[in-house]
Amino acid sequence: MVRVSARVQELKRICWLIVAGLLTACSPAPPFTDSQNQPVALTDFAGKPLLVNYFAPWCAPCLREIPLLEALTHEGQITVVMVNYDPATPAELAKLAGQYHIKVPLLIARQEASLPFPHPAGLPTSYLLDGEGKLQQTLVGEFTPSRLEALRASVKPIGR
Repeated sequence: MVRVSARVQELKRICWLIVAGLLTACSPAPPFTDSQNQPVALTDFAGKPLLVNYFAPWCAPCLREIPLLEALTHEGQITVVMVNYDPATPAELAKLAGQYHIKVPLLIARQEASLPFPHPAGLPTSYLLDGEGKLQQTLVGEFTPSRLEALRASVKPIGR
């Protein structure tokens, strides 16, 4: 049996901490922050389709579509997150959620984030990702009941 001194064990522990730190540093930063200032990545929503909706409180069509997006997320077939188009703080997001009765996750996109879709040129714009995070559709313009029905029809039910 080989005995390892306490000093060697301590050096090994330090080396492992350095390796763990380097691996963590090499991981990309999550592309979003939520209203609780927690990091959020698109992979957090993997497994079923995800609708990433860009909105702003000054955008009337964005505000009109919120109840439809809330209803869509409650159905459970598609997960919905809303990304504030303008720079905001987590506290401002929390205030928006209360003011407009938004229950779906509100997110702030980091400027340096690498996303599978471009920053939208206009609002409202939504991006539909499949359960693996691949872009399926870009939807520009306000959701209406008929547009939402077309979106539902285009998404394959889970398990098929």
